[in-house]
Amino acid sequence: MPRRKKSQPRARLIAILLFVVVAGVVAFLVACPPSQQTPVTSSPRGASVASERPAPRAPQKPLDTVAGPTRRTSTFPIHPQPEKQALLAVIIDDAGYSLSELDEFLSIPGAFTVAVLPNLPHSTEAAERVLAAGKDLILHCPMEPEGSENPGPGALFTGQSQARVDELLDAMFASVPGAIGMNNHMGSKATADEALMTEVLGYLKGHGKFFVDSRTTADTVAPRVAAALQVPILQRNAFLDDNPTETDVSGAFEKGIAEAKDKGTAVVIGHVQNKVMADILRAGTRELAGQGIRLARLSDVMKERETEPAR
Repeated sequence: MPRRKKSQPRARLIAILLFVVVAGVVAFLVACPPSQQTPVTSSPRGASVASERPAPRAPQKPLDTVAGPTRRTSTFPIHPQPEKQALLAVIIDDAGYSLSELDEFLSIPGAFTVAVLPNLPHSTEAAERVLAAGKDLILHCPMEPEGSENPGPGALFTGQSQARVDELLDAMFASVPGAIGMNNHMGSKATADEALMTEVLGYLKGHGKFFVDSRTTADTVAPRVAAALQVPILQRNAFLDDNPTETDVSGAFEKGIAEAKDKGTAVVIGHVQNKVMADILRAGTRELAGQGIRLARLSDVMKERETEPAR
């Protein structure tokens, strides 16, 4: 039949093409065999891992579980507890005249006390700056000296009545707001007068304040009167800048440190006008800790010695 004769060549052509394709695939597989799959084994935890992959290392035990002597896990050295530190209270007198002089001291870190003179143009602002700097503030009370030198406005003099003493002290503390106590400016004659000191210390007791005797005279009666009235009192151990040179101030500072080490506490006084004093105090604050000394607030020293023995 004519139609069947035409389809035979076409079928033969298709068969030839199929043979060529199959032969080509077989040749390719022979030339490039697929890579052999790595056999898979089961890990102890059940996860599939290649057998030729190195086995994971066993986790190391922490240092504190290793057999043998106990080891510390901390990398910080353990230091023995230091012995109790001695306390050094530094008072800077005569603030109130110059704010720039005061700021030189207020930039120094550490605890110390500033004594501000009352009734001066900068008294109140000086007091505010002292408190803002986190320092202790006391009134530097002008009191009658032995000579004719003027101690300053609103000073206390022997022979004044209790009412007058109260009036003057009210005004002085009002101009130095925030003062927690007072020390004497000059006052060699005043602090040796029992009547006046009884009036002054009675006032302080009634207002919850303390007294620091600057000991401008060996004849002071303040410790004895304070003990009788049970008024908190401290006494100055050393002046730091009677001689304002660097050598003398540094030497006096070392004596104050020695006093603190010997007695456990010391109170020393310098003056705001002395730039050398500021430099030495700044340097000293970085070195005191290594000497077993801590710059302390007067309240801290007061806890250590509530009152000085009468002299």
